[in-house]
Amino acid sequence: MNTKQLAALGALCFSLSLGTQAIAQSKPKVDSHNAKNSLDWAGPYSNGVSELNLFDDNSYYIKNGNTYNSGTFKWSPSGNSIILSGINEQYVIQEGNIKNKATGMVYMKGNAGAIKINNMTIDQALLGGKWVLIELNGKAIEDRGPEGKNPYIAFNENGTFTGHGGCNGFGGEMKAANNFKIAFGDAIQTMMACIGGDIMQVEQNLHNALKAADNYTVNNGVLSLNKARMAPLARFKFVKD
Repeated sequence: MNTKQLAALGALCFSLSLGTQAIAQSKPKVDSHNAKNSLDWAGPYSNGVSELNLFDDNSYYIKNGNTYNSGTFKWSPSGNSIILSGINEQYVIQEGNIKNKATGMVYMKGNAGAIKINNMTIDQALLGGKWVLIELNGKAIEDRGPEGKNPYIAFNENGTFTGHGGCNGFGGEMKAANNFKIAFGDAIQTMMACIGGDIMQVEQNLHNALKAADNYTVNNGVLSLNKARMAPLARFKFVKD
């Protein structure tokens, strides 16, 4: 290769280098700080009429009157808004609130349907009556009628729970009962033994369900106690005091 060829090759390489630098400089910078990684966005949001709950695993639960929807959501490429699957609604995530992009409706962070008791917040939907057991581990529980004692649990305004397993009464303190998260403290119970049918087995299985439950849903007067995303551990119907 002669001197002219070497000079031409050098000029070409220099030109390509300048082009590469120009392309690199023309790329827009992506802001690493966005709602997804900079804000404490998980939790309940309410506008006084409906409530939307966002969870850390990118799932949601929304209640609007007697209408309930749940599913997953996807973040926008900017990381500043989400789209709810199923109902295809988009919300802009802001500090302390979220806004429906289509309607402009703003939801403030916080559960409007909850009250604070003894340094814990309890969902008011759980109060005001007792929850009679209708299903346990996927098996229907028959109504024992006036001759028997139907298992139930009740949530009290002082942050405690009481109930009956069908043979023994029990009670204890709640550790969590809001934002669809639930945790029962250790229960104290009477120590009677009951004979006949599966009374004692149902009672033991009910206590196991209370210990294992970590989330709940309330839909059309039915309370479901669940563990993670598995099938409900126990289901109850509401009976007003």
